[in-house]
Amino acid sequence: MTKRKFSRYILYVICLWIFISLFLPSNAKCQTITEYYVYPNSAPWDIVAGPDKNLWFAEAFTNRIGRIKPSGAITEFSAGITPDSGPVGITSGPDGNLWFTEGSGSRIGKITTSGVVTEFSAGITPSSNPAGITSGPDGNLWFTEVAGQKIGKITTSGAVTEFSAGITPDSNPSGITTGSDGNLWFTESTGNRIGRITPSGVVTEFSTGITLNSTPVGITAGPDGNLWFTENTGNRIGRITPSGVVTEFSTGISPDSGPAGIVTGSDGNLWFTESTGNRIGRITPSGVITEFSTGITLNSRPMKIANGADGNLWFTEALGDRIGQVSDITTSCTATLDGNYILHIPYVSYTDSVSGTTSLWVDLVYKHNPAYPTLLPFKLTTFSLRNNPLSSCTASTLSGTLSIHIPDLLLPDGASHLTVDLDYNSALSTGGNAYFVVTKYGAVSN
Repeated sequence: MTKRKFSRYILYVICLWIFISLFLPSNAKCQTITEYYVYPNSAPWDIVAGPDKNLWFAEAFTNRIGRIKPSGAITEFSAGITPDSGPVGITSGPDGNLWFTEGSGSRIGKITTSGVVTEFSAGITPSSNPAGITSGPDGNLWFTEVAGQKIGKITTSGAVTEFSAGITPDSNPSGITTGSDGNLWFTESTGNRIGRITPSGVVTEFSTGITLNSTPVGITAGPDGNLWFTENTGNRIGRITPSGVVTEFSTGISPDSGPAGIVTGSDGNLWFTESTGNRIGRITPSGVITEFSTGITLNSRPMKIANGADGNLWFTEALGDRIGQVSDITTSCTATLDGNYILHIPYVSYTDSVSGTTSLWVDLVYKHNPAYPTLLPFKLTTFSLRNNPLSSCTASTLSGTLSIHIPDLLLPDGASHLTVDLDYNSALSTGGNAYFVVTKYGAVSN
């Protein structure tokens, strides 16, 4: 087949994709969502993968910590948790235990994988409402105090230190995570800021670029070395670089969806919950958003989301009293071409004798050039290092001559796969732009 015929084939597939998107439900995707019922009025809140390869979650209303196996079997633990403590946040600790916040009890709890609970309150300001919690780069646990307007640190032996200097009053610190820069990053839900705190306790706040009254809540470290956060009332997903530069994304998010929890998936994308939209969303590092709702109980309020050891995504449904699982996530090695002609290559491996192997993700966009009507040129738009390269599948490769080989490209119809080669084209690459043209393609055998 000639390049012109290949171009017509791509156009045909894109037209087919448009037809499918028009006449099938917008949530008709290959991802599969399965729900598991917990307990009436349990209000599952936060969720995290444990060291035992199970998922652990906090039950805010029934005062329990729950465990769900990849098979869906649920066990609940309440012994040792003070009544009416309201567990909300949970994380996996460096000591092999799970650590959780007690929002109403103003305590930090520790639970072993066998279910033994220990509570800590010394050093925590009364009525401070601990919320988010994460493992820090210093081997301690770090948590937010929504009402206390503080960031807390607790050692694995239970010693607590609180930090408030540098946090604007009435900012309500909410979510917290560890960044690629070795600092802790947190959201300020009413302060409309993103905060950064060093392991020594120095706080810096960032607000430039964040839409007013957008209510940042969830935050996670992205595959691109940046921090990604949800804007609950702003109906956006935000990205902030370690230097504090903010970019917001809203295209593709349904109105009034209420983005809440967010996590990096095993496919190299960011996945988030839509608490009022009753959906799960996916955003690529370049900002392309897809929503999923099939399989989620109506008005269940998806809240927090975690990446499981089984490669699936797991999320809580606060009003539905369920734990949801998103399976059939596209492998992180599969490149995709969407209906906007954006070519996303999530895993590119480059090797040379000096620096060894480098892992990247790359985005390109198709740009027709009438001066070269027989070419299929793609303009390089974005690329970055991957912080979590995977070795369990075959990556796309970049050669020393700037040739890209894609072993698996998923076309917009969601079913057709091709193997594609692109070469750097110096004639098109003018004005500081880099263009790659398709030189070879073929059907994927499996």
